[in-house]
Amino acid sequence: MSDSTSELGKLWEWFADEQCRGYSPLYERICRAVATQGELLELVQGAPPAAHMPTVLLGAVHYLLLAGLEHPLADVYSGSSDRDPAPLFVEVCREHRDQIGVLLATRHTQTNDCGRSAVIGPALTWLGRQCDEPLALVDVGASAGLTLLCDRYRFDYGRHGTTGPHDSPVRIDCRVVGGDPPIAAHLPALVDRVGVDRDPVDLADPDDARWLLACVWPDTGRLERTAAAIALALAQGDLPPVVEGYANDVLPAVLGQLPGGATVAVLTTWAFAYFSIEDRHRFTELLTSESHGRRITWLSAEGTGTVEAFAGAAVAHHDDSMSSVLGAVTFEDGAARAQLLGFVHQHGNWIDWRAP
Repeated sequence: MSDSTSELGKLWEWFADEQCRGYSPLYERICRAVATQGELLELVQGAPPAAHMPTVLLGAVHYLLLAGLEHPLADVYSGSSDRDPAPLFVEVCREHRDQIGVLLATRHTQTNDCGRSAVIGPALTWLGRQCDEPLALVDVGASAGLTLLCDRYRFDYGRHGTTGPHDSPVRIDCRVVGGDPPIAAHLPALVDRVGVDRDPVDLADPDDARWLLACVWPDTGRLERTAAAIALALAQGDLPPVVEGYANDVLPAVLGQLPGGATVAVLTTWAFAYFSIEDRHRFTELLTSESHGRRITWLSAEGTGTVEAFAGAAVAHHDDSMSSVLGAVTFEDGAARAQLLGFVHQHGNWIDWRAP
């Protein structure tokens, strides 16, 4: 392999170690195999830089299977076969190289996991208890907007209680591994909800909806609940708007259109990491400026060190490597105060609550 593909192979090895191991045996096996396949690495190398992350090729193959491609790998993904997925994955890539090349060139990772709502729920409940106003929710990096529908899902926190409609078709289990998170029967009232995304997903477009599902890892139990969330959103027919554009460009207009008498909750869930360092500073400066006249709370669930206010938080590692920081930064009259809320799993599997 060339030096560049060799470096790309190291990225796939890192992804297997740090993202898949202990969580997705299926993708761990595939990633370790791809890391040694010069032909596949060259295919990825020829795609735009955003497609160099393993999630895009993994999504591309999954997309073909969801579209009806008849191949033994589909049975492995569904759990009905225990064949080794690695050679089957390589075979699909070789046989459908042109189709995969198009997907790598035109698609990027869209992880709109509704399971994240289970760790955002306690944060919204905590925020609702800090103020006497209803909330207006703005989700930055909203993708298809599934997190904006968080009050329509059912969350089960074991002995700590449940949140949400008991008859919701979207049911998410979230283990409480530490602390005593604020669990309420229902989330605070949301008087408005709007998303922001540079490339929104249109759930009414079957290809877009399929790509959203394709970005879900097949063996983690998330595929069925994401499909249920999509079906719920389409059935109810009142999808919140998702404004297309870069957050720092469109947020002032979005915030300006929110109703008065509501506390603004700006949400980022594993989206802020995609901001450049300069844009991260601009984002906080923007919220500081917009806070003159109304309170804005930024609720973030991001990787370690991504949000400067929580850069010193010692992340608690539990049974996997997917531990992230949940925090709140409240901006009011140009001043900011930060509160560490806890540590959470990226896909809502568990929460470790640390706030009073």
